[in-house]
Amino acid sequence: MRKSVIAVCAAGLGIALISGTAASASTSRTIVVRPGQSIQAAVDRAHPGDTVLVKRGIYHQSVQIRKDGITLRGSGDFYGGTVIVPPKSIPKTLCNQVFGPTGICILAKKVDVKTGAVIKPVRNDKVTALLVKGFAGSGVFGYGTVGMRVLRVAAINNGEYGISRFESRDTLFAHDIATGSGEAGFYVGDSPHADTVMRDNKAYGNALGIFIRHARHILVKDNRVSGNCQGILVLDDGQPGGAGNTGVVRNSVFKNNKFCPKSEDAPPLQGGGILLLGATHTLVAHNGVFGNSGKQFNSGGIVVVSAQMFKGSNPDFDTVVGNAAFRNHPADLIWDGTGIGVRFKANHCGTSIPPGFCH
Repeated sequence: MRKSVIAVCAAGLGIALISGTAASASTSRTIVVRPGQSIQAAVDRAHPGDTVLVKRGIYHQSVQIRKDGITLRGSGDFYGGTVIVPPKSIPKTLCNQVFGPTGICILAKKVDVKTGAVIKPVRNDKVTALLVKGFAGSGVFGYGTVGMRVLRVAAINNGEYGISRFESRDTLFAHDIATGSGEAGFYVGDSPHADTVMRDNKAYGNALGIFIRHARHILVKDNRVSGNCQGILVLDDGQPGGAGNTGVVRNSVFKNNKFCPKSEDAPPLQGGGILLLGATHTLVAHNGVFGNSGKQFNSGGIVVVSAQMFKGSNPDFDTVVGNAAFRNHPADLIWDGTGIGVRFKANHCGTSIPPGFCH
């Protein structure tokens, strides 16, 4: 398992998401791209505050953005709207060469390729209203971003991630769809101060629906997650800083019963609803978790376990409260007994391991 002002406060998690000031309307431009024209050429011409408007059609292109304040706007996140698919020859951009073939990449202005350190981030870019499909890497990918927004985007059948961001902060993923991703539909990673919100999205038919790894200060809210091998996962994989300070609130997580065989990075997975694997200081509240069933270590409704198998931490100071969880197997609520300050309170469910957590 590899990576306007909006203010959010969730049970003291300290999540803040703030966008910078955009260029004034009087100085911004709209650059229109039509079928047969280059989206990349339009991005290269754009200045901070400009919008690149891509008309309806199928575009065999891969796009890289390394400028501040660019809006890439399609004409709909459906097959009759703006559809971006791989070209016959993938452009040799820095993003594609380092991270694999990507549909839309928002990449730091300056990055140390050897260490991955972000030297100068790219700020306040937005991708909206398009469909990106069939890339061997990611559909939409951010690295070294501040204020990245991905809204009303459909990411379909991409080899690694649908919509993802690494080494970034102040991110919003909202009203997006991710399906058929080989790794995760939505991913937040390698960000000790992620300050990220994922809300009102749909993740189905991926290996992992929503995946948080080596990151903190995240809100996962009002998403619909089904048909994955694991619905929502917060993982400490042993990297310094761990994972957690996350709110998983009011999501619908059901029938994540797809089977994923063992890989070099993970054991086999199936039937997992919400899994806190070494996550700390994390709140799981008021979710509906139904019909997640399997025989793997992740199987069950809401599962709280140690990440020692990944050289990570125990699940300290996690709170599971006010959830409805039924028809999950082997149980609706599971805790392996590790960690300190772990609390289960006022959950409506049928079964728990150990017994006594259900009301």
